Amino acid sequence: MKKFSRTELYNELLKNSLKDLSDKYHINYNQFSSFCHQNNIPIPGPKYRMYLKMKRDVSNLIKPLPIAETDIIYFRTSDENEDIKNELKELNDPLKIEQIEQVLAEFKYSSKKSLSSKVRNFKKSIQNWKKEKPYDDHSYEWYKWYSDEQKPKFMDDISPKELPRLYRLLDRIYLIFDQLGEEVKDDFTIIIGGKDEVPFSISEYKDNIDHRITKEEQAELNEYEKKRMIDPDLAYKPRIRKYDHPYNGRFRIKFDSYPYHAYIRDTNKGKLEDKISQIIIEFYKEYISVRKERLVREEEERKQKEEKERKIQRAEHINDEKKKVQKLIIEARDYKTSKQIREYAKTVKDPEYKDWILQKASWLDPTIHKEDEILGKRDYSKDLKEYLKDSLEIESDRYW
Repeated sequence: MKKFSRTELYNELLKNSLKDLSDKYHINYNQFSSFCHQNNIPIPGPKYRMYLKMKRDVSNLIKPLPIAETDIIYFRTSDENEDIKNELKELNDPLKIEQIEQVLAEFKYSSKKSLSSKVRNFKKSIQNWKKEKPYDDHSYEWYKWYSDEQKPKFMDDISPKELPRLYRLLDRIYLIFDQLGEEVKDDFTIIIGGKDEVPFSISEYKDNIDHRITKEEQAELNEYEKKRMIDPDLAYKPRIRKYDHPYNGRFRIKFDSYPYHAYIRDTNKGKLEDKISQIIIEFYKEYISVRKERLVREEEERKQKEEKERKIQRAEHINDEKKKVQKLIIEARDYKTSKQIREYAKTVKDPEYKDWILQKASWLDPTIHKEDEILGKRDYSKDLKEYLKDSLEIESDRYW
C-alpha cells in the first residue's frame, strides 16, 4: 500500500505530467489515473501542459482541489491484493475474497452525505436512552439486573464529543458490509457468512493526568483543616482522587472473540478512518476464527447426537429382542399347554365339550394360531394368565 497526501499529489500534478508521476511511483498509468479521479484530485489537461511549457499564464486553467475529510489517501497495489488473498485464504472462498478486494478498492466515502438509515437509527437509540434513562453507571448496574433492555453499544466507551465521529466510522463499516452482503443488525451486531456473529468494540482512549482540585473539594479540605485544629480525633480527611482520566479523542477498534484477539488504533500515521480496509480484513480474520470454533462445536454436538442415537437404537434393539424372547417363551408355553389340552381331550366323553376343548387348543397352539370366534386371535405378547386376567377385567368393567 502506497501512502499519499492529496495536497502534495495535487501540487505535483501541477508541475509534472501524470505519466511522469506514474513512472516515479512505479504505478500503472491507467490505475494511477483512476486513483486520482476516485480521490477527487483534478488532473490538468493538455492545454494546461502546453501553456506551462510555453510559460504562459495558466491560472485560469487550474481547478482547485476539492475539500476532503482526510488528506491522507492510500493506493492499493497488486502486491497488497496478494496480501489480502494470503490473509484470508482460510475463507476457502476465492470468489468472496475477490469481492472483498473489489469493494475495498472501489469504496469511497463522503462525509458530506447524510448517514445511512442504519446508523441514524442507531444514533437515535443512543439519544433515546440518554433521554429516557438518565442513570449514572451505578444506577445502571442495578437497572440491568431486572430489565432485558440493553444499553446501546459503545455508549460507555466514547465521549459525547466524539460520538459524531463514531457514527461516521460505523457508517463506513456498515456501507462496506452492506455491499459485501453481510448482515448488520440495528444494534450493530455484525453477522458474517449468514451464521456467525463477529464481536467487536470501539472505545476511546483516556489520558492519565494529575487531578485538579475542584472548588467543592477545596471547601471540604478547608473544613477538614478547621476541624483538625479544634479536635483532631473528630476530623476526617476527605477522599480525593489523585488522577483524572479524561477522554483524549483517540479511537481503538478491538476484536473480542477468543482465541482471536486483535485491535487497530489511531496513530500519528493515520486514524481508523484511514485504515478501513485493514479493519474489514480483521473482521473477516476474526470471522474465520469464530467459524472454526462453531464448526468444532457443531462437530462435537453432531458426534454426541450420533452417540445418543446409537445408544437409543441399541436400547430399542435390546428391548425388541427381549420382547421376541418373551413372546418365544409364551409361545413355547402355549404350545406345551395346547398339547396337554389335546391329551386331556382324549379322556373327555362329551363330544360337544371335546370339540370345544380342541378348538381352544388350536387357539393356543402357535403353530396353528387359529382365530377364536369369541376370543379372536391369541396375543402372544402377553402370558396366558395375564391375557385372561385382562379379558376378565374388561368383561367386569362392562357391568359397572
